[in-house]
Amino acid sequence: MTNTDLIDKVRKHFLELFQKKHSGYQFLDRHVQEVERWALKILEKHPNANKDVVMIGVWLHDVGQLIGDTSVDHAINSETETKQYLQELHIDQNIIDQVAHCVRAHRNRDIKPETLEAKIVAASDSASHMTDINYIVHLSDGMRDYVDGKIERDYRDISVFPELKEEITPLYQAWKALIQAFPVSDKKPEVNFA
Repeated sequence: MTNTDLIDKVRKHFLELFQKKHSGYQFLDRHVQEVERWALKILEKHPNANKDVVMIGVWLHDVGQLIGDTSVDHAINSETETKQYLQELHIDQNIIDQVAHCVRAHRNRDIKPETLEAKIVAASDSASHMTDINYIVHLSDGMRDYVDGKIERDYRDISVFPELKEEITPLYQAWKALIQAFPVSDKKPEVNFA
């Protein structure tokens, strides 16, 4: 199996799982495609990174939102699925371990990204939130405090790549202003289709 075939197979696996079970996040497929766009952009500036590890990590980093115990952090579920799925494909254990680290560390919480590849996946995930609908979806759900914290974590995680931070800073500042101006209500409007 060539590297392109492997990445295509992983992408197909994720999209098939997404079609079967959308989880609570109906835009997850769109999100992962945006993460891929950012990862490819960062990889251009870091050609020494293992592109295959990064791209497989991109497509599996949120798979735990589609499977596993919902009371468990999705990064843990994603790591478990990554190891199992890649072992089924008979991928070299060293590659499995590298991808699993990218997946497990993408949230930059209890496990920090230690490799260049893991840092790329984490930064791509965070950058994607600033160029997609993530914040708006949560603001629409009345989660301003969550979004306030999320954007700060995202900006922190992007900062591992100074060139990316410089590019994202105008978006970050614009989002900060929008978040404060966004009308958020504690009450959800009642929908009446009659």
